[in-house]
Amino acid sequence: MAPDAALREFEAERDRLALLTRKGIGMPAAGMLYWLGVAILLRQFPQKTALVFSFALTGVVFPLGALLTRIAGGDLFAKSATLTPLGLMLAAVQLFYWPVVILVFNRAPDWTPFALAVLFSSHFLPYAWLYRSAAFGFLAVATTLVVSAGVIVTRSPLYATVPLLAAACYAVAVAMLWREVGALAPKEGGA
Repeated sequence: MAPDAALREFEAERDRLALLTRKGIGMPAAGMLYWLGVAILLRQFPQKTALVFSFALTGVVFPLGALLTRIAGGDLFAKSATLTPLGLMLAAVQLFYWPVVILVFNRAPDWTPFALAVLFSSHFLPYAWLYRSAAFGFLAVATTLVVSAGVIVTRSPLYATVPLLAAACYAVAVAMLWREVGALAPKEGGA
């Protein structure tokens, strides 16, 4: 197969997967709900308890994201011989964030929401490439910039504010992604 043909086939597979998964729209939506939940936990419980509950709450994000994607008409489990291994690897990267999160939790717990926001939002950056999505790029970059600017300007970890800032960035990304996914619909009818 000629290199140009192989590249066209690869690009077509990216488009097919974006359509089948509806660009995984449910995942950042679930992330937004996660951050709203964390904001509530941090205000209702003592710090260590709230943070441990926040860690446990991460276990709900993937199933909720898969459900929300399904409701949006996508299948987060759509298979692609070419891209499924890459998608699994991109998703698994988050496992390597946990040692950093646990270290911050033990040494500087006030900074734990900040660390979670920066690390978890950065996980979405490769999906900007995979799905040709400005929304995922925005999510990764904006969350990091917004929470970083906030802590720099205030000279504070913004323990209870970071989750709300993150949720706002996720909300904007979900709105952007909704438009992107809507633009996929005409292609589906033509296929």
